[in-house]
Amino acid sequence: MKRPGTRAASFLALLAVLGLHVTAKNKPPGELGIADRMLLAVTGPVQNGLGSVAGGVTDGFNHYLLLVGAAKENDRLHLELAASRSALSELNGLRRENQRLRELAGLREAAPGSVQAASVIGRGTSPRFHTLRIDQGHGAGLQAGMAVVSVAGVVGQVLRVSRNYADVLLITDGLSSAGAMVEKSGLRGLAVGDSSDQMKLSYLRRTDAGGIQQGDLVVSSGEDGVFPEGVPLARILKIDAPESGLFMDVELEPAAPLARLEEVLVVLDPGSGPFHIPLPEELSGWEEDAASVDDGEEP
Repeated sequence: MKRPGTRAASFLALLAVLGLHVTAKNKPPGELGIADRMLLAVTGPVQNGLGSVAGGVTDGFNHYLLLVGAAKENDRLHLELAASRSALSELNGLRRENQRLRELAGLREAAPGSVQAASVIGRGTSPRFHTLRIDQGHGAGLQAGMAVVSVAGVVGQVLRVSRNYADVLLITDGLSSAGAMVEKSGLRGLAVGDSSDQMKLSYLRRTDAGGIQQGDLVVSSGEDGVFPEGVPLARILKIDAPESGLFMDVELEPAAPLARLEEVLVVLDPGSGPFHIPLPEELSGWEEDAASVDDGEEP
């Protein structure tokens, strides 16, 4: 291995030779002597090699700068895309909320008595009760036993109340029941929760089997003294008319999407007369679907 002093001397000698090469190269052709020509012949390849190395380093550095710039631009575009998606999601959420509030305002106008709007802030975890929690309580006039409805239909009944909150016992709970009427035929019975996501329509006689069919809308009859008359309650999901016995077994699916509710109305005063709630879009196709099933077609 060469000593540092030797390496330094060699480097200085190389610089001197390259300097002489540059000096000789800049002379007019007529002034070049034999020594100059020999110097150019010897040092020309060296300079070309160094020039190639320098050009390669420059190209590599420029390529590196391009890659860094492209990476920064890519990061910027990703951030802009994420921000745009977030803004779009927020806008869609605001649109849905605005639509729900409009529907709730329409339901408030349809109520024959006084109602109090409330937001759903939680759902019960007890296996014993099917409940949800709302953000209104005694301070807004709520009391235990009051009916709770939504734009889609009956939700349940106020179970317990504090100053600013209340728990609602859902209509599907095993302790819940509501006077019910099949809207098309006028047949009346009692809708009872079965502690699942469904209900049963009790006290419909076997002899009235011709008056109901799958998909029929069931509304509150108002005869229980809790739920106002005419509020959508459920759709008939399944009918079983046994050969023996007095009554039919009728399964119901709640009209209101109880697992997805965000706003409700508590009926402070039912007033007189029925609610005039338009049929929700998600339920408007039930009759056609039921008819297609009866005809042997897939819905």
